[in-house]
Amino acid sequence: MISHKEAAASPARDYLKQRGGRPGPHPLNPLDHLAFALMADAGETTAAALAALSTIRRSFVDWNEVRVARTQELARVLDDIAAREECAVRIIDEYNAFFEKRGALGFDFLATGKVAEGRKLLHQYVPRLRKGAVALLLYEFCPGAALPVSDAALKAARKEGLIGKSGDGGQLAKALAESLTPTAAARAVQYLELDATGNPYGEQPKAIARPSKAETKKSASAGSKKRP
Repeated sequence: MISHKEAAASPARDYLKQRGGRPGPHPLNPLDHLAFALMADAGETTAAALAALSTIRRSFVDWNEVRVARTQELARVLDDIAAREECAVRIIDEYNAFFEKRGALGFDFLATGKVAEGRKLLHQYVPRLRKGAVALLLYEFCPGAALPVSDAALKAARKEGLIGKSGDGGQLAKALAESLTPTAAARAVQYLELDATGNPYGEQPKAIARPSKAETKKSASAGSKKRP
């Protein structure tokens, strides 16, 4: 039997389904953010860096396999970028440095800390991350973190019907939190940024507080009462 929650898919969930099937760049997975920053720092364009990430995903099982790869092995798959050997060296070195500091590749250390502490640890373990990446990772893994929303993402959200024509960042955060996990919500934000700006981080985001569980539950309850 299909549950009431599954039957009543929200616009946010529908949007993720629709956008996920469209051709073009996909959102960055958590560990992709570091490689993206390293390629951008080397002067690569956003489009080239995203294309290179897609090739890496197809060529390696995970980032741990990339970390232990030979420089030439990684450089061979970076056909989309000009400075392939330089980027291969940087990527392998930085992922190994992250691994040595943490003993693993992952962001589980964010789940038990406060937002300020989580931000500090991110800067300590992966200092090359960009502000947009830090904001997305904090929202995805750190309870209580704010959803990074830019004006461009808001415009895209209105266009896609996730919120009304006059909807604001708070309404978008609420719409995403009602039916999506933090991971899916972070992906949705990146899709919006990619649609609006071609960049997974878009403009400098504004911090929109994550709706509390009570608010989300109340809103979901109100919505179910309106349905026949």
